[in-house]
Amino acid sequence: MRFFGGLMVLLGLWTLHGGGPVSIRQSLPFRSPISKLLRFFCRSRDKWKAKCKAAKRENKSLKYRLAVMTESRDRWKAEARDMRKNLQTETTPVDVKTKNHTARGFRGRRCRPARLGAGSAR
Repeated sequence: MRFFGGLMVLLGLWTLHGGGPVSIRQSLPFRSPISKLLRFFCRSRDKWKAKCKAAKRENKSLKYRLAVMTESRDRWKAEARDMRKNLQTETTPVDVKTKNHTARGFRGRRCRPARLGAGSAR
């Protein structure tokens, strides 16, 4: 006995999915020998299974990589958030008021440092 999917080949007679035996010459429109067709179909099925397994393996690998990258990104985000919070608490500006000056600069505007270029007098 030899099995192929739901097809059983037994002494030249077929049984299709539990049906009664059918003569090969009556049921098949193929002209090639049955043994050759059977080898071809088995090889085709095996190639398809290998291709499907490779695709599943790659999909699983990509899912794993995505999970690891997401975890890493979340960890880095949390670390950056904590560092930013620590930096803000350490460098909280003290409002020191002097004559017409505030902590932010002259009358609330930013003060830019003087630029020293090649043509400068200094």
